[in-house]
Amino acid sequence: MLYSNLHTHTTYSDGKHTVRENIESAIEKKMHSIGISDHSYTDFDLTYCIQKDDISRYISEIRALREEYADRIEVYLGLELDGYATLEDRELYDYVIGDCHYVPTSDGRRSIDHSEHFFVEIGEKYFGGDYIAFAKEYYRTYAERMQIIRPDVLGHFDLVTKFGYIDQNDPEYRKAALEALVSSLEVCPIVEMNTGAIARGHRREPYPAPFLLDEIKARGGKILLSSDSHNADNLIFFFDECIELLRANGIDSIVALSEGRFKEFGI
Repeated sequence: MLYSNLHTHTTYSDGKHTVRENIESAIEKKMHSIGISDHSYTDFDLTYCIQKDDISRYISEIRALREEYADRIEVYLGLELDGYATLEDRELYDYVIGDCHYVPTSDGRRSIDHSEHFFVEIGEKYFGGDYIAFAKEYYRTYAERMQIIRPDVLGHFDLVTKFGYIDQNDPEYRKAALEALVSSLEVCPIVEMNTGAIARGHRREPYPAPFLLDEIKARGGKILLSSDSHNADNLIFFFDECIELLRANGIDSIVALSEGRFKEFGI
């Protein structure tokens, strides 16, 4: 099977390898296509994102390398767009992955993805240790922001479960997650199956959880494989296992960018 990965980070944001190094790795892995999707510029948090002065260079470099490698692999210009970011000139990009790394608090916005330490600090300081309430606020925010940014792909939907503090069998948790998923699918039917947290040792299964896969399937949503790679070695990390998981959940196809548009491929 020819694999594709559209969720790829480089040295333009918080990735380890350059755009060229990622493309070369994708060719070595015999991938069909690769999309570069560094973190969008967020003016309130500069610790992990592409810097504003680098955006033009980012676009130009990916476009130039797309031409250089055109006879070997399809290269796409993307962006991981946080729900609180403002994107100018969206038409310059082939696609955007929408997600939400923050929850609003009484004194600003706090990143739920930065580290386990900061995640627990948010849970204790702002939610009194009630991690179901924490999850509800995350999903409310995710759904709200997706309605605003209207992405091409829904990114790491259940990110709030990354560090293992959420009881995913809790009925209140599932209700909040499903409501947010249904709302988000209304504006974007493509959901990534994201293996990044497995590669970094935080999880044993990809996002989204099986009960969410069931809802995506029931509502006609489509799955796109993604490794959320911050290391060029991990471009197709856990993809074979994802295919088996999808088949076990009665899903027999995935989508990927091919010839400039999202196409469905049987698995």
